[in-house]
Amino acid sequence: MTVTNAPGGRSLLVGKLLPSPLYVFRGAVFLREHPELWKYAAAPLGMSVAILGGSYWLLYRLLSGFIKPYGGDDRLLAALSYIVLVVVAILLLVLFFFLFTRIASALSAPFNDLISQKTEELVAGIFTDTPFSVVQLLKDSTRSMYHAVRVLALYLALLLAALFLLLIPGVGSLLFTVMGTLLSAFMFAWEYLGYPLDRRRLTWNQKMTFFRSRLKPALGFGLGNVVVASVPVVNLLFIPAAVIGGTLLFLDMETSEKTIG
Repeated sequence: MTVTNAPGGRSLLVGKLLPSPLYVFRGAVFLREHPELWKYAAAPLGMSVAILGGSYWLLYRLLSGFIKPYGGDDRLLAALSYIVLVVVAILLLVLFFFLFTRIASALSAPFNDLISQKTEELVAGIFTDTPFSVVQLLKDSTRSMYHAVRVLALYLALLLAALFLLLIPGVGSLLFTVMGTLLSAFMFAWEYLGYPLDRRRLTWNQKMTFFRSRLKPALGFGLGNVVVASVPVVNLLFIPAAVIGGTLLFLDMETSEKTIG
Protein backbone atom coordinates (compact mmCIF):
# COMPACT_ATOMS: atom_id res chain seq x y z
CA MET A 1 0.00 0.00 0.00
CA THR A 2 1.31 3.42 -1.00
CA VAL A 3 0.45 6.41 1.21
CA THR A 4 0.81 9.99 0.00
CA ASN A 5 0.35 13.10 2.14
CA ALA A 6 -1.56 16.00 0.68
CA PRO A 7 -2.12 19.55 1.87
CA GLY A 8 -5.09 20.36 4.05
CA GLY A 9 -5.43 17.29 6.19
CA ARG A 10 -7.43 16.66 9.32
CA SER A 11 -7.26 20.33 10.35
CA LEU A 12 -10.33 20.79 8.14
CA LEU A 13 -12.32 19.00 10.80
CA VAL A 14 -11.00 20.17 14.14
CA GLY A 15 -13.52 22.26 16.05
CA LYS A 16 -16.22 21.85 13.40
CA LEU A 17 -18.36 19.10 14.90
CA LEU A 18 -21.88 20.07 13.81
CA PRO A 19 -25.24 18.85 15.11
CA SER A 20 -25.44 15.40 13.56
CA PRO A 21 -28.76 15.92 11.68
CA LEU A 22 -27.03 18.61 9.60
CA TYR A 23 -24.32 16.33 8.21
CA VAL A 24 -26.35 15.33 5.18
CA PHE A 25 -26.40 19.04 4.26
CA ARG A 26 -22.69 19.28 4.97
CA GLY A 27 -22.22 16.35 2.62
CA ALA A 28 -24.05 18.25 -0.13
CA VAL A 29 -21.90 21.33 0.47
CA PHE A 30 -18.72 19.23 0.45
CA LEU A 31 -19.76 17.68 -2.86
CA ARG A 32 -20.34 21.13 -4.34
CA GLU A 33 -16.95 22.35 -3.09
CA HIS A 34 -15.10 19.30 -4.47
CA PRO A 35 -16.21 18.80 -8.08
CA GLU A 36 -13.66 16.01 -8.50
CA LEU A 37 -16.08 13.80 -6.52
CA TRP A 38 -18.80 14.16 -9.13
CA LYS A 39 -17.21 11.52 -11.37
CA TYR A 40 -17.73 9.04 -8.54
CA ALA A 41 -21.18 10.37 -7.63
CA ALA A 42 -22.47 10.26 -11.22
CA ALA A 43 -23.33 6.55 -11.14
CA PRO A 44 -25.34 6.52 -7.87
CA LEU A 45 -26.96 9.80 -8.89
CA GLY A 46 -28.02 8.30 -12.22
CA MET A 47 -29.37 5.22 -10.46
CA SER A 48 -31.32 7.41 -8.03
CA VAL A 49 -32.87 9.41 -10.85
CA ALA A 50 -33.83 6.27 -12.77
CA ILE A 51 -35.11 4.24 -9.81
CA LEU A 52 -36.86 7.00 -7.85
CA GLY A 53 -38.19 8.59 -11.04
CA GLY A 54 -39.59 5.21 -12.05
CA SER A 55 -41.12 4.75 -8.59
CA TYR A 56 -42.90 8.10 -8.83
CA TRP A 57 -44.26 7.17 -12.26
CA LEU A 58 -45.42 3.79 -10.89
CA LEU A 59 -47.06 5.52 -7.92
CA TYR A 60 -48.85 7.95 -10.24
CA ARG A 61 -50.19 5.08 -12.34
CA LEU A 62 -51.25 3.26 -9.18
CA LEU A 63 -53.11 6.25 -7.79
CA SER A 64 -54.74 7.24 -11.06
CA GLY A 65 -55.66 3.69 -12.09
CA PHE A 66 -56.91 2.10 -8.89
CA ILE A 67 -57.92 4.89 -6.54
CA LYS A 68 -60.96 6.89 -7.56
CA PRO A 69 -62.56 9.82 -5.71
CA TYR A 70 -66.13 9.65 -4.47
CA GLY A 71 -68.53 10.53 -7.30
CA GLY A 72 -71.77 11.02 -5.38
CA ASP A 73 -73.69 14.18 -4.46
CA ASP A 74 -73.03 14.06 -0.72
CA ARG A 75 -70.53 16.88 -0.07
CA LEU A 76 -69.48 15.51 3.31
CA LEU A 77 -68.65 12.10 1.86
CA ALA A 78 -66.88 13.79 -1.06
CA ALA A 79 -64.74 15.84 1.37
CA LEU A 80 -63.93 12.75 3.45
CA SER A 81 -63.10 10.86 0.27
CA TYR A 82 -60.56 13.44 -0.80
CA ILE A 83 -59.03 13.51 2.68
CA VAL A 84 -58.65 9.72 2.62
CA LEU A 85 -57.15 9.90 -0.87
CA VAL A 86 -54.59 12.48 0.28
CA VAL A 87 -53.63 10.38 3.32
CA VAL A 88 -53.33 7.21 1.20
CA ALA A 89 -51.25 9.07 -1.39
CA ILE A 90 -48.88 10.37 1.30
CA LEU A 91 -48.52 6.92 2.89
CA LEU A 92 -47.84 5.32 -0.50
CA LEU A 93 -45.34 8.06 -1.34
CA VAL A 94 -43.42 7.40 1.89
CA LEU A 95 -43.61 3.62 1.36
CA PHE A 96 -42.41 3.86 -2.23
CA PHE A 97 -39.66 6.26 -1.22
CA PHE A 98 -38.22 3.97 1.46
CA LEU A 99 -38.53 0.85 -0.70
CA PHE A 100 -36.93 2.29 -3.82
CA THR A 101 -34.33 4.29 -1.88
CA ARG A 102 -33.16 1.00 -0.35
CA ILE A 103 -32.96 -0.54 -3.84
CA ALA A 104 -31.01 2.44 -5.21
CA SER A 105 -28.64 2.36 -2.23
CA ALA A 106 -28.00 -1.37 -2.57
CA LEU A 107 -27.24 -1.12 -6.29
CA SER A 108 -24.93 1.86 -5.86
CA ALA A 109 -23.04 0.47 -2.82
CA PRO A 110 -19.69 -0.09 -4.65
CA PHE A 111 -19.75 3.49 -5.96
CA ASN A 112 -20.79 4.83 -2.55
CA ASP A 113 -17.81 3.15 -0.92
CA LEU A 114 -15.53 4.82 -3.46
CA ILE A 115 -17.13 8.23 -2.77
CA SER A 116 -16.61 7.69 0.95
CA GLN A 117 -12.99 6.66 0.46
CA LYS A 118 -12.20 9.68 -1.74
CA THR A 119 -13.92 11.97 0.76
CA GLU A 120 -11.79 10.61 3.58
CA GLU A 121 -8.66 11.04 1.48
CA LEU A 122 -9.53 14.68 0.72
CA VAL A 123 -10.25 15.46 4.36
CA ALA A 124 -7.36 13.56 5.93
CA GLY A 125 -4.91 14.60 3.23
CA ILE A 126 -3.62 11.02 2.94
CA PHE A 127 -4.07 9.22 -0.36
CA THR A 128 -3.70 5.44 -0.43
CA ASP A 129 -2.94 3.17 -3.35
CA THR A 130 -3.80 -0.33 -2.18
CA PRO A 131 -2.91 -3.18 -4.57
CA PHE A 132 -5.99 -5.02 -5.85
CA SER A 133 -6.59 -8.39 -4.23
CA VAL A 134 -9.40 -10.71 -5.32
CA VAL A 135 -9.20 -12.64 -2.05
CA GLN A 136 -9.45 -9.48 0.07
CA LEU A 137 -12.28 -8.19 -2.13
CA LEU A 138 -14.25 -11.40 -1.60
CA LYS A 139 -13.64 -11.28 2.16
CA ASP A 140 -14.72 -7.64 2.40
CA SER A 141 -17.78 -8.18 0.19
CA THR A 142 -18.87 -11.27 2.12
CA ARG A 143 -18.52 -9.48 5.45
CA SER A 144 -20.44 -6.42 4.22
CA MET A 145 -23.25 -8.54 2.76
CA TYR A 146 -23.50 -10.57 5.96
CA HIS A 147 -23.78 -7.41 8.03
CA ALA A 148 -26.35 -5.92 5.63
CA VAL A 149 -28.57 -9.01 5.74
CA ARG A 150 -28.29 -9.27 9.50
CA VAL A 151 -29.17 -5.63 10.19
CA LEU A 152 -32.06 -5.82 7.69
CA ALA A 153 -33.42 -8.88 9.51
CA LEU A 154 -33.13 -7.00 12.81
CA TYR A 155 -34.91 -3.99 11.30
CA LEU A 156 -37.79 -6.08 9.94
CA ALA A 157 -38.16 -7.99 13.23
CA LEU A 158 -38.37 -4.75 15.23
CA LEU A 159 -40.75 -3.20 12.69
CA LEU A 160 -43.06 -6.23 12.89
CA ALA A 161 -42.92 -6.08 16.69
CA ALA A 162 -43.81 -2.38 16.52
CA LEU A 163 -47.05 -3.28 14.73
CA PHE A 164 -48.44 -4.32 18.11
CA LEU A 165 -48.30 -0.65 19.10
CA LEU A 166 -51.23 -0.09 16.73
CA LEU A 167 -53.38 -2.08 19.17
CA ILE A 168 -53.02 0.66 21.79
CA PRO A 169 -56.16 2.83 21.62
CA GLY A 170 -55.67 6.50 20.82
CA VAL A 171 -51.89 6.82 20.69
CA GLY A 172 -51.03 3.52 18.99
CA SER A 173 -50.62 4.94 15.48
CA LEU A 174 -48.50 7.82 16.79
CA LEU A 175 -46.23 5.46 18.72
CA PHE A 176 -45.88 3.22 15.65
CA THR A 177 -44.97 6.23 13.49
CA VAL A 178 -42.34 7.35 15.98
CA MET A 179 -40.88 3.85 16.26
CA GLY A 180 -40.88 3.39 12.49
CA THR A 181 -39.12 6.73 12.00
CA LEU A 182 -36.45 5.88 14.58
CA LEU A 183 -35.87 2.47 12.98
CA SER A 184 -35.52 4.08 9.56
CA ALA A 185 -33.10 6.63 11.04
CA PHE A 186 -31.00 3.82 12.46
CA MET A 187 -30.95 2.06 9.10
CA PHE A 188 -29.76 5.22 7.35
CA ALA A 189 -27.10 5.78 10.02
CA TRP A 190 -25.95 2.16 9.78
CA GLU A 191 -25.60 2.36 6.02
CA TYR A 192 -23.96 5.76 5.58
CA LEU A 193 -21.71 5.61 8.64
CA GLY A 194 -20.95 2.03 7.66
CA TYR A 195 -18.68 2.75 4.70
CA PRO A 196 -15.71 4.05 6.76
CA LEU A 197 -16.39 1.30 9.32
CA ASP A 198 -16.26 -1.39 6.62
CA ARG A 199 -12.98 -0.03 5.31
CA ARG A 200 -11.58 -0.56 8.80
CA ARG A 201 -12.92 -4.14 8.62
CA LEU A 202 -14.90 -3.98 11.86
CA THR A 203 -16.74 -7.11 12.95
CA TRP A 204 -20.48 -7.14 13.65
CA ASN A 205 -19.91 -6.85 17.42
CA GLN A 206 -17.47 -3.97 16.93
CA LYS A 207 -19.99 -2.15 14.74
CA MET A 208 -22.75 -2.63 17.31
CA THR A 209 -20.44 -1.33 20.03
CA PHE A 210 -19.68 1.72 17.86
CA PHE A 211 -23.37 2.52 17.41
CA ARG A 212 -24.33 1.82 21.04
CA SER A 213 -21.63 4.19 22.30
CA ARG A 214 -22.62 6.89 19.80
CA LEU A 215 -26.35 6.28 19.57
CA LYS A 216 -27.44 9.91 19.94
CA PRO A 217 -25.33 11.40 17.10
CA ALA A 218 -25.96 8.33 14.93
CA LEU A 219 -29.74 8.60 15.30
CA GLY A 220 -29.54 12.36 14.80
CA PHE A 221 -27.68 11.83 11.55
CA GLY A 222 -30.20 9.20 10.50
CA LEU A 223 -33.15 11.50 11.27
CA GLY A 224 -31.57 14.22 9.14
CA ASN A 225 -31.40 11.70 6.31
CA VAL A 226 -35.04 10.69 6.82
CA VAL A 227 -36.16 14.31 6.50
CA VAL A 228 -34.08 15.08 3.40
CA ALA A 229 -34.84 11.79 1.69
CA SER A 230 -38.58 12.30 2.19
CA VAL A 231 -38.61 15.42 0.00
CA PRO A 232 -39.42 14.62 -3.66
CA VAL A 233 -36.82 15.77 -6.23
CA VAL A 234 -34.40 16.70 -3.43
CA ASN A 235 -34.04 13.02 -2.62
CA LEU A 236 -32.59 12.41 -6.07
CA LEU A 237 -29.37 14.00 -4.80
CA PHE A 238 -29.71 12.36 -1.40
CA ILE A 239 -27.47 9.28 -1.66
CA PRO A 240 -24.12 10.96 -2.54
CA ALA A 241 -24.73 13.69 0.06
CA ALA A 242 -25.58 11.09 2.72
CA VAL A 243 -22.49 9.02 1.92
CA ILE A 244 -20.23 12.06 2.20
CA GLY A 245 -22.07 13.35 5.27
CA GLY A 246 -21.72 10.01 7.05
CA THR A 247 -18.01 9.89 6.27
CA LEU A 248 -17.49 13.44 7.54
CA LEU A 249 -19.44 12.71 10.72
CA PHE A 250 -17.37 9.58 11.37
CA LEU A 251 -14.12 11.48 10.87
CA ASP A 252 -15.29 14.35 13.05
CA MET A 253 -16.29 11.98 15.86
CA GLU A 254 -12.96 10.17 15.51
CA THR A 255 -11.03 13.45 15.67
CA SER A 256 -13.10 14.75 18.59
CA GLU A 257 -12.54 11.57 20.61
CA LYS A 258 -8.79 11.63 19.92
CA THR A 259 -8.65 15.29 21.01
CA ILE A 260 -10.53 14.53 24.23
CA GLY A 261 -8.42 11.43 24.85
